[in-house]
This record gives sequence, structure tokens and C-alpha cells, in this order.
Amino acid sequence: MTRVDEFNSFYSSTFAEAVQVTYAVSGDRQVAYEATVDAYRRAWRDWSKIRDRHPISYVRNEAWKLTAVSRGTHPLRRRHEEDSDTGLLTALHDLSVDDRRLIVLMTLGNTDLEEASREVGLPAEEGIENVTTALAALETALGEGIDAIERRMHGLAAVTSTLPVPPSASIRTAAKRGRQRNTVLLVAAAVALIFGGGFVATDGDALATKGDLPSRQKLGDETPDVRLDAAKIDAGNLLTARQVGNLDTTTSWKVESTDEDVTNTTPYATCPTQRYADKNPVKVFVRTYTAAGSDNERLAQSIELSKSDKIATASYDRLVQWYSDCEHPRVELVAAYTVKRPFGDFQILKLRSHREPERTFTVGFSHSGTITSTLVHEVDGAKGPSIQAFARTLNDSVSKVCADSGGTCSDSIQVMRTDPPATSKAPSFLGIVDLPPIADIDKVWAAARFDASTNPAATLCDKADFTSKAVSKAGSRIYVLYQANDLPQEFGVAETVARFTSTKKAKAFADLVQKRIEACDDEILSAQVDQTESFKNPSFSGQAWRVGFEISDDSKKRVYYRTAIIRRGADVAQVTFTPAGKYDISKKKFVAIAERAGTRLKYVD
Repeated sequence: MTRVDEFNSFYSSTFAEAVQVTYAVSGDRQVAYEATVDAYRRAWRDWSKIRDRHPISYVRNEAWKLTAVSRGTHPLRRRHEEDSDTGLLTALHDLSVDDRRLIVLMTLGNTDLEEASREVGLPAEEGIENVTTALAALETALGEGIDAIERRMHGLAAVTSTLPVPPSASIRTAAKRGRQRNTVLLVAAAVALIFGGGFVATDGDALATKGDLPSRQKLGDETPDVRLDAAKIDAGNLLTARQVGNLDTTTSWKVESTDEDVTNTTPYATCPTQRYADKNPVKVFVRTYTAAGSDNERLAQSIELSKSDKIATASYDRLVQWYSDCEHPRVELVAAYTVKRPFGDFQILKLRSHREPERTFTVGFSHSGTITSTLVHEVDGAKGPSIQAFARTLNDSVSKVCADSGGTCSDSIQVMRTDPPATSKAPSFLGIVDLPPIADIDKVWAAARFDASTNPAATLCDKADFTSKAVSKAGSRIYVLYQANDLPQEFGVAETVARFTSTKKAKAFADLVQKRIEACDDEILSAQVDQTESFKNPSFSGQAWRVGFEISDDSKKRVYYRTAIIRRGADVAQVTFTPAGKYDISKKKFVAIAERAGTRLKYVD
């Protein structure tokens, strides 16, 4: 078989499947088609290199990269394709790109998990975890089981089945023209670099090497912080007891233990479900510290060394996710901070356990190159260490690693209060960790989707309707204290989030709800509106009320609701809390929930 015949056979037998996979990943039929055609042109140009290296993987990867940089690939365009399963495409789009590709490859791509993981660039173990999590997310988003989802995935093939298959000869001809054009462009670019930018950068020395150029010419290079030599890292790079002492200068600290066992699986802090975020780390170091004369204040520092920067980045994201998704009874996310640095920012989260005794957790995360580091401080009471002191200690922990591995370090930091990181499920809604404890109930909040057309957050006063033409999309969730048997059935929190077609229409809607509520006790004689409070920050604004209704002729017997309307640009959220007797929260606590709902609106897709 000639080289041409070999390519023609490969092309004709795989084109339909390749365009199906690309469409499912990108969600845009035309962009997927054009990207797939271009990917086969590239495959022909490199045929001698890839013919024996699973060429279909090459084509799918090239097509995916082309859709990723295409401005035409946008979820809104899916609406114009009436034969598309927009619900499934939207649910897939809500997954990370790697997870989406894994699901698509294992269904439309007819590959097994090991091959799909290899094509995406993940270890098989990480691929297994990602697929499990992604399938669970799809089941939640679509409200269907795996079998039904798999049938819908294969149903996407019908969308691309009518697309024409260009003649193989045209693919090969276009590839040849593309190679000639690319060669001319590369030569032109090289000449321009030498005789244009080269003279400016080197003051006349056009032949200077990259290493000779001043640092200002290397802005596109990796910063020294990213080029850490992981092989040099050892336990000596952990914080000393003296450095930890800056967190609490009223006492002395001591190193309790240092663990380097990669097989240890016991979590060293609250919230994480595993000890290490990297499933297969090269090295690990966990050091614990205790305050002298105290059995309630401790610190843990962890360093994980990964095999690649990509794995370390995923590990860092997983660490942050463990805390932003924390689902422990009576644990609440209090605040989030960003530590601005010249060579990459840090994140700090403050959480509080409202069990007895009350306990505050301050957690810092950093990532540089193949190294991921975590610092966790725990102490009884509602007051943890100063955030400034904690940020400096976190920076010290990174500086020790950085200095010993040839990086450029900095003591210049700026701590800023920021919005909390996104939760992994329904990030535009309140997270479990956002909800406060109720009375003495030691149970975990649970959330479930609800039909937004009935708006479970509406009250008799506002009658907020999110089904008008001004709303482009809306969703609702209800929150209950799972397995709390003593609570009345009506107790809980409801939230509806909607995106309006314009900021102007969103504002008009929020203003209308506010007017209705504030006029409610005039319109409905049995109603009483009180405990009103407005709140505002640079990104969102809102209003909260307590609304009561008489339930008998005795005016003292009322049923109460706490409700709030929040607007962030074109996005609006309504949050309603239904108390039951002693199972109530203060106005201050409810306003804090409403404000957190405002921060979550930044994640509306």
C-alpha cells in the first residue's frame, strides 16, 4: 500500500468519528467540522512521523486544540442548532476540559480509560478519579443515570452525520499549500526577529544568544519560581519552630513530628478527604507543630512534589477544592484572601467549626513549578492568627523552597480580601460551606436542584417570577439539614439564580421585588415587614427583609421568612430562609448569607 493509499484509508475510516468527538468536546458543529478538516491536513503533513503512533489520537488532539483557540466556539451558539442536545452539551461544558474529553473519548471515541487518560495527558489513576467525579456531576446536572447519559452521548453523533466528507485529495493538496505558506512565514518571522527586535534588544548585537539578553526581554519566559529543582527539596525546607512562632508570639512552638511516608493516607487536617492531593507524589513532607503549654493550638505544613507542573497544578486545585467544598457538620467558611506576590499569588481561607469547643482553621495554599505547599493553623475560639502574620509565614515557607532550588524569591506581599473560590457543584449558588449552624443541630447541610419556574425562594409579598422573557436562564436549589429529624418539614433555605438578557432588565426586576416587599404590609393586612437591611460592595448590591404573616386571629402568632434579593450585573439571586420556632438565625447572619450569595454570582456561566 502506498503512502497516499494508507492515508486515504485512515482518513475515510476515521473522519466521521473524529468530527463527532470534536463536536461533543466543543459544542459547536461548524467549528468542530472546520477544526477536524484542518487536523487531517496537519496529519498528512506529519504522516511519516505519526503513521505508526496511533494517528487518530493525533487528529483528535489537533482538532481539540484548534477548537480551543477558535472564537467561534461558544456555548451560546449551540442554541442555533435545533437538532442539538443543548442540555447535555451545557452539562458537558460545565466540566473541566480534561474531564469532558475523557467522557467523550470513552463514549463517542470508543477508547478505554487507560487510552483516554493517555490521550488527555493524565496518569491512569487520576483519569479514574476524574471520570468518576465527572460522571457524578453529569448525573446531578441532568438528573439521569449513567445508562441514559451514555445513550444521549451517542445521540450527539446524529448532529454531525450529515456533514460532508471532503475528498482526501483536497485534504492533501491543502496540506501542501499550508506547509509552503508556513515555511515562508517562519523565514519572515526569523528575519524580522534578527534585524528588527534583535537590534533593539541587544543594542546592535543581532547575534546575541537568549542567555545574553537582558531580563526585560524574557517576559514571555517562565519566572524563576516556576523552574524549581525538585530533587534538592528535603525536610530542611520545612519551617522551623522559630519561624512558626510569628503566628503567636505569646507562646513558644516546637516541632511535634515530620513525616515523609508517601504511603500514609491519613488526612492531617479537617476537610481534606485524603492526605495528599497528588495521587502519586515523588516526595512528601508533613511537619506538625504545637504551641508550648497548649493542647488546642497546632500547625501543620505539607510539601508535595509532583512529576510535572501539570500534575502539581491539578493537585493545587484539588487542595483548594477540598476546603471550598468542605462538608463537615457545623463548619462554615468565614473569609477568603489572596496574597499578591511578584512570582505568583497565594490563597488563604478561614473556616470555623461551631462544635464545642468552637475552633478556627486558617489554611494557606501555594504552588510553584512541581511543588504544592499547604499551611494549616488550628486553634480554639473564634479568633485565629492575624492574616498578615499568617501570610508572612506562608511566604516564608515558599521562600525556603525557592531559595534552595535556585529560584528568585520575594518578601514583597500584599494581602487582599477576596471572593471565595468556586465550589465544584453549582458554583453560582450558595455552597454547603456558606451556610451557618442552626441551634445545636450537628448535621450537614445538603442541597438539591429545584424547578426554577416555581421559584421556591418566592414569598407572598414579592411573588418573584423568573420565567419572563427578560430571563435568559434560571435555576433553583433548596437546602436542608440532612437527617435532622427534629426539624419541621418547612424549615430550610431556598435560592433561585437567574441571568437576565441585560443589566438594565436585571436592575428593573430587583427594584420591582424591593417595591413589592416594602409595600407588602399595606397590600396584605396580615403581613408585617421588618428587620430591613441593604448591603453593597463594588461588585453587587442587595436588600434583605424579614416578612411575617399572621396565622390566626391572634396577631402574636406569625410565620416568618427571611428573604433577600441580590444583583450582580445582569445576574440576580433571591435567597429565602424559612425558620421554625427556635431554629432561626439572626438578621446579621442572614445578611451574611445573602452577601455570600452575591459573591457566588461571579461564577454564573
